[in-house]
Amino acid sequence: MDEIWKDIPGYEGKYQASSEGRIKSLERVIHSSNQNGEFDYLLKERILRPGNRGNYLMVVLNDPRQTFAVHHLVMASFVGERDGMYVLHANGDPKDNRLMNLRYDTQTENVYDVYRQGKAWKKLTTDDVEGIRFGLFCGFTCTRLGEMYGVGHQAISKIKNGDRYAWLK
Repeated sequence: MDEIWKDIPGYEGKYQASSEGRIKSLERVIHSSNQNGEFDYLLKERILRPGNRGNYLMVVLNDPRQTFAVHHLVMASFVGERDGMYVLHANGDPKDNRLMNLRYDTQTENVYDVYRQGKAWKKLTTDDVEGIRFGLFCGFTCTRLGEMYGVGHQAISKIKNGDRYAWLK
């Protein structure tokens, strides 16, 4: 499949995102000034090299200068704005920002995706939560269970009170 490029909303004519998950700066003339006066220079087209923030690839766009996650830019360019939705990676790889790997969905579906991929949301797996609930039933304290599962007693207390993982039956 051929790589398709589309303008990034708010940065039309300056930056584009591709269907392959890349971001580029478009060739354009920049007007600037310094103590010697005003001048124009040609900014050549180039593919941006993203940096890492946590597990995600990030780029900085200028005018106005702002840092963005690459997967957000790809989805905004090809699908539209998020409107409160989350960008999910179908294969679970947060560095794979190809359009075919991305979709908008809810936060709940984001958490379910993590578990379906066999990973833990935060530190606890679904098996851990079931074990914690059983430990609470057997009379273990939140502090003791926290030590056993490598989390704070507050996390155990939130599971006990139904503030966390309430969706997990």
